[in-house]
Amino acid sequence: MNDRTRVPMPTPMERGAAIRRIVDRGLAPARPAWRTLPLSTLVFGVEDCLFLAVVLGLSPAVLVRAPAEIFAEHLAAVIFITSPLLYATAYALTMWKEALSGTMDWKRTCRLPLQTLMALRMLLFGGAAVLVCVPVNLLLWWASGGALPLVRVLGVSFSSLFLYAALSLACRRLRWGPAVPMALWSLLGLYFMQTRAALPLDRIPTAIFFLLAGGGLLLCTGQLHAMLHSTNKGGFTYAFR
Repeated sequence: MNDRTRVPMPTPMERGAAIRRIVDRGLAPARPAWRTLPLSTLVFGVEDCLFLAVVLGLSPAVLVRAPAEIFAEHLAAVIFITSPLLYATAYALTMWKEALSGTMDWKRTCRLPLQTLMALRMLLFGGAAVLVCVPVNLLLWWASGGALPLVRVLGVSFSSLFLYAALSLACRRLRWGPAVPMALWSLLGLYFMQTRAALPLDRIPTAIFFLLAGGGLLLCTGQLHAMLHSTNKGGFTYAFR
């Protein structure tokens, strides 16, 4: 081979630069699969559960037609108990329906982690609760003639919702996980709706409610972050197109 037909070889610096470019492209962070999950897939098969949850979340609004003195005295207790109503109903109904129909089993055989699907659904349920239950609480506050300061109503509402969500996430691995927070909130409702029992709730400073809301939100964020970034060691996955 003479000098005219010799193929020019890259220099060591050029080879190193080419290798770095190939490695950088090969190791580029892939977009998480859950970010492309459509809403239709997320609620597939449980649309009726979400509809019933929204209806129940709106149900406290019927108190608007009642005389204000009937519920104004217990306004804080009503708000505290009803704020997680949509979230609790949606979570419990979807888990119950999928366990009953057996769809939870085949979702464990596909490629998106089941923990990720649950996290996305809980985010959806939490967002729906904020959009539905909080406005309903504000409507009750208006109908009561401003029985409590508005900032206190918001504190009670957010603290109840985020604490319930954090508790439901903490209990999700239990056999009767969805029933634990529901039973606790039902007992609290029976306790707070008594005339004398409502007084301790009324004596809690508004700042404490916001601290509880912030703590519950931090707990939810941490648990949901871990679920969304699950390594799927158990092979529980969920396919989608």
